[in-house]
Amino acid sequence: MPHGDFQPIAFSVIAAWILVAAVGVVTLRNIVHSAIAMVFCFLGVAAIYALLHAELLAIVQILIYVGAISVVILFAIMLTEAQSGPVAMFFNRQSIFALPLSVGVAGVVSAALISAQLPGVGSKALNPGVWQISKALLSEAVFPFELISLVLLAAMIGAILLARREEEDR
Repeated sequence: MPHGDFQPIAFSVIAAWILVAAVGVVTLRNIVHSAIAMVFCFLGVAAIYALLHAELLAIVQILIYVGAISVVILFAIMLTEAQSGPVAMFFNRQSIFALPLSVGVAGVVSAALISAQLPGVGSKALNPGVWQISKALLSEAVFPFELISLVLLAAMIGAILLARREEEDR
């Protein structure tokens, strides 16, 4: 990536967008609204990938996370009875420790990243294209790739059977 190619203003705007969406995921009382905020968070991550010229990762992020994972989570939410509740249901006695702990972890990770010897902006990134990834998936990693598709198929069949049983019980 050439030195003048990075857009810090766009990165800052998208990073703020991701943070606002992530805070919405954990603080909104309605779980459907929380899931929608999660979709916006995933879209922000895809925008960061696109900004960093990792177009394949951006497309995969949209297809898998925004498309598949979010739809599965929304279906799971729609199948549950309670979609919102009192604040006490979502927060408990341990949540008072969560904020200082998360700030502490963020500080440690930030200190580790600042002190690390990371490559500079002008260094060449390893960004394989679609051809290299598809060749790897369909040659060296064909067995795990097919095994994952069978696991996903079994999960879909199980979800359909569970939904049918609930329908028959009514």
